[in-house]
Formats: sequence, structure tokens, C-alpha cells
Amino acid sequence: MTTTLTDRYIAATVRHVSGRHRREIDRELRAAIADDIDARTALGEPPAQAEYAALNELGDPAHLATRYADRATVLIGPETYRSYVRALGVLCATVLPIVYVVQDIGYWVRGENAGAIIFGPLGTTLTVAMYLIACVTGLFVLVDRMGNEHRREGDAAGEWAPDQLPFAEAGQPTAWSDVITGIVLGALLVVALFVQRVSPVTTAAGAQVPIIDPALWGFWVFYFIAVVVLAIGLAVVNLRLGRWTTATAVIGTVLALAATGPLAWLFWQARVLNHALDARALVTPGSWISWLAIVVLALITAGVLLKTWRHRDRQTTTPSHPGKEEQ
Repeated sequence: MTTTLTDRYIAATVRHVSGRHRREIDRELRAAIADDIDARTALGEPPAQAEYAALNELGDPAHLATRYADRATVLIGPETYRSYVRALGVLCATVLPIVYVVQDIGYWVRGENAGAIIFGPLGTTLTVAMYLIACVTGLFVLVDRMGNEHRREGDAAGEWAPDQLPFAEAGQPTAWSDVITGIVLGALLVVALFVQRVSPVTTAAGAQVPIIDPALWGFWVFYFIAVVVLAIGLAVVNLRLGRWTTATAVIGTVLALAATGPLAWLFWQARVLNHALDARALVTPGSWISWLAIVVLALITAGVLLKTWRHRDRQTTTPSHPGKEEQ
């Protein structure tokens, strides 16, 4: 299936509006563009140049989408809203289960009943969720404001042109959501590693027990922090490049394997969790906890690698302005 410049323009516009209005806007915008093209071709313009001129006159599709919005002002604009939702979803799906499980371990170690083990961690988990939502929203508000400044400068300079339209099937290789998700997760990881040394988990006697094996601070903790920092740096590089290259895809693959490979081995050897927790399934090499951790890590690694190389394989070169080839 091939896509025309008009198809790509409409796809870039409707992606910024709510789903219930997309079909109506698609029909309305397509009809308006077709009428403009017909008028230009009637005056003697070639069809390709007429289509390019009609879209160029409409301007940036992200700005056009704001005219169709239900509200005049928003906290996070349509340009970054999809990235915001995706980042928030990934962070909530990653951070909140970890917070719940860590709290659950504390109740388990203290020998609490089933009701406390199941419902006890909910209060802390909901509190973390509220802070997480506030933090991510604040970061994206800043990103949106900075992006609006750049877009206004671009409009003043007349920099937008239909050549910049993405292909509808190509997807966005790296977005602000990837960078912010990485930064927030990395920061939370570092904070959690230090907080757990003070230990939110206590035994029945009230003694604090760090969750992570203290022996990991000799090398492995700093190793994983370095890998996370490098991964965030790679996301920033891809954002600046605007695409995944073969080199960055290879680096991303190496970083993913460098993180999950050693971590899976440490889980298999029961060297991740502190043996002072005194729970046989948590500290026995090859236990079901070890197998579960390895399976989860394998699925995460497969997902990361699939996403990385799918973006790399789907990079498409945007054709140039049809008029330029004739000049």
C-alpha cells in the first residue's frame, strides 16, 4: 500500500485529536485539500506541485489539529500528549508493581496474615502513584512549553514544509516519552537502591533488613547504574538524530544484553536478594523465584530488542519536494 502526501498530512493531523473526531476531521480535511488541488490544477499547475502547495498553505499539521480541539487551552498540548500518555503508562506499569512487591516482601518476612500481605501495600503504592503522576506531568509540561517556543520560532522563520511529514506507517523512532521514561526510571532506581539500605523491610523483631544483598555494592550496583546512564544517553542521541541508525541499534542491543544477562545470572545464583530475609524461595539458587525473574527478564529483553530493530528496519527516506526534481 502506498501513501500520498495528502494521506501523510491527514494522518499527522488526526493523530493529535481525540479518536471520536478523527473520522469526521479526516473527511472534512481530505475534501478541503482535494478542492484546493482541483482549483490549482485548473489554473495549470501540475498535480504533484498543486498538492504540495495546498498542504504547504495549510501549515504544520500539529498546529492545524489545535483548531479542531474541544478546548482552547490545555496543560499538555497535542504535540506531546501521546508521548505523555505512553510514558505515564510505562512508568506506572513498571514502578507500581515493584513498589507493591517490595512492600509485600516486608509483610511476608514479618509473618503477617494473608489479608495484610494482599492489602497492606496498597496505601504506599497509591501514594507513589500520585507522586509519579505529578512528577511526569510536570516534566512534560516543561517539555511542551519548550517545544512550543521552538515551534513558534520555526513558524516565524517559515521552516515547516510538507517534506517534513512522516510516513504514516513508519512510527516515531524515539520520542520525548522514551527519554523522560528513562530518566525517571533511572532516577527512581538509584534512589531505591540507596533507600533500601535504610530498609523499608523489617523482621518480626523490628530489625531492618536491606532487600538487596549488600555484597552487590562491591561492583554490580554501580555496574547497573552505569548501564542505565548509558541507555539514557543513547535515547538522547536518538532523539537528536530523529531516527535509529544501525550503530545506535547495535549499541542498544549491547546495553540491553549487558543489563539483563548479568542480572539473570545473579538471580539464578540467588545473589540479588539479601539472605537475611530468611525466606527459602528468595535465597535458594534455582528456586521458582529465580526462574520467574529470568522469564520476566527474557520477555523484557525480547521486547526491547524487537522495538529497537523494528524502528531501525522501518526507517524510510522522505521523498523530496516534487518541484525540486524538475528544477
